[in-house]
Amino acid sequence: MKLTKAFVSLAAAAAAPPTLPPVEASAPNPRAAELFERDPVLMAWALKLFDANDDGWLTLFEAQRAADAFRDLADTDHDGRVTTGEYRNAVVFIAARY
Repeated sequence: MKLTKAFVSLAAAAAAPPTLPPVEASAPNPRAAELFERDPVLMAWALKLFDANDDGWLTLFEAQRAADAFRDLADTDHDGRVTTGEYRNAVVFIAARY
């Protein structure tokens, strides 16, 4: 009797679907880090706020989060594009604030 109950609970556990880690909402842009590699002010800002493991480097996912945050900050007219003027203003703001 005990053996049967143990077997049933093991079979039920084996039949349950595996638990998977959550999937990111969208795939990261493999070129997201380039924005920060070009500009030391943006790199310092991104490392300060988005380097989750504090290793001094931006992973692909950290760089994507930083790029998304920069776009939200810089795109002041909310048209989905960052103009050169918006870019300059955002860098000045980041340099003054962070």
